[in-house]
Amino acid sequence: MRDQSSLRCANCGTPLEPPGKGASRVICPVCHFFNTLGAPSSKPELTLEMLETQLGDLIAQARASDLPLDAIVHVLRDELEFAAELASSGRDLCVQIIDLGPRVGQPLRRSSRDDSLLLRGRTAGG
Repeated sequence: MRDQSSLRCANCGTPLEPPGKGASRVICPVCHFFNTLGAPSSKPELTLEMLETQLGDLIAQARASDLPLDAIVHVLRDELEFAAELASSGRDLCVQIIDLGPRVGQPLRRSSRDDSLLLRGRTAGG
């Protein structure tokens, strides 16, 4: 059984009050996530590198599934905004993406092959 004194929301990490006797579920007061209590997960702890890899994989899967790029950006912006507000409690934040125009020295039109090379270079640390 999980240590009741260190109970945290699985969605946002907010400390949770232990449930009443016999209760196996707690609703987070911050994000309203429905937390089911039980044996701790056998999954390894998530690292920043694992998070980055998993996000990259999800974005690649979304692109391969022909989800519109604008929709992917919208979802990522909403999630980033939510995480930023949780990290800065009491603050109301807005995530913006500002189009600064074409890069200097870059042609205005690139082929889709050039886009894939650019994206691959980013994931390889380029």
